[in-house]
Formats: sequence, C-alpha cells, structure tokens
Amino acid sequence: MIFAARLAAPLVALLILLAGCGSSPPSKFYVLTADPVPPRAAATGNTVALGRITLPGALDRPQIARRRGGNEIVFSEEERWAGPLDDMMRRVLADDLAARLPAGVMLIESTAKPPPGVTIALDVSRFDADESGTVTLVARWEALGPTGRPLGTPRESTIVEPGSGKDAAAVAATMSRAVAALAARIAGGLR
Repeated sequence: MIFAARLAAPLVALLILLAGCGSSPPSKFYVLTADPVPPRAAATGNTVALGRITLPGALDRPQIARRRGGNEIVFSEEERWAGPLDDMMRRVLADDLAARLPAGVMLIESTAKPPPGVTIALDVSRFDADESGTVTLVARWEALGPTGRPLGTPRESTIVEPGSGKDAAAVAATMSRAVAALAARIAGGLR
C-alpha cells in the first residue's frame, strides 16, 4: 500500500503537468488583402514594375507585431501571419498599385523583357499597429529607370490608418488599408 501511494503522487503530478501543457490557446493566422477598386480599361504603353521591397528585420517573423509605447514591440505567439509578411506585402501592393496606376500604364513583372520603363524600389522602416489598433506605415520609395538609375528624388510616405479594433483581424484589415494608401501615393507620384 505504501508503495502504491509513493507511485501515485508522482503520477498525479505528471498528469497535472501534462494537462497544463495542452491548454495553450490555438494559433490564429492572418493575411493582408488588396483594397478593391473599380476595374479599369486595359492599359497599353508605359510599364511599371515593383523592384525590391525591404522590411525591418524586427517584422521578418511570423508573429504579428504591436508597438507598445515608443520603443517596445510585442509579438503574439497566437496571432500570426499566414505567410512571410514581405511576400504578402509585395502581392497586395502589386494588386493595389495595378488598380491605381494612371491610364495607359501597366504593372508588369520586374524581370520582363523588354525591361519596365519604371521600377519602384521600396524600403519600409515601420509597419505595425499600436495598442489601440492604429497602424503606422513609414516607407521610402523611388522610381528607377530601365538602367536602374533614379528618376527624380526618393519620396517618403508616412501613413497612419486609424484602427477599427485592436484584435488581430482588425489590425490585418487596417494594415491592408495602409498598403492601399501607399499604393495610391506611389501611383500619384508616377503621374
């Protein structure tokens, strides 16, 4: 009987420990989406391509980032991007930009032959939400000619999108709107 009691106590402790390990909340996955705009007529003539897009290393991770205060970034283990953020941003920015380009301008692949007339290079220095769900996107972009030489001076864009909520789904939607606003500024700069 004493032997059974000695064996039962560690076994009960092990079962409690295992039960605690299995109770973590399930992960949720989010994506950025393009902002729909009315379809335009097919363009002919000038071409634009997206070149390099760089994001800060702190955002190069699957967890959704939130800024707390001025200098702290918090990452959620349960709220994650469904794929690499830089890939999603490239896809969504391409869709948003293609829909907003001036008439007669078409978005093509950067590796197309002949080369695009203009290639957009983008450096993102900030792309996160604060604790209230407001998203800040800070980016520097420039237009490059077919030979890679700058066409004018680089432009800075700071976009602040008020959040519609602070949960991860609302943050992803607000971040998508910020990318659409950036596409509109780039398209406007190409006019």
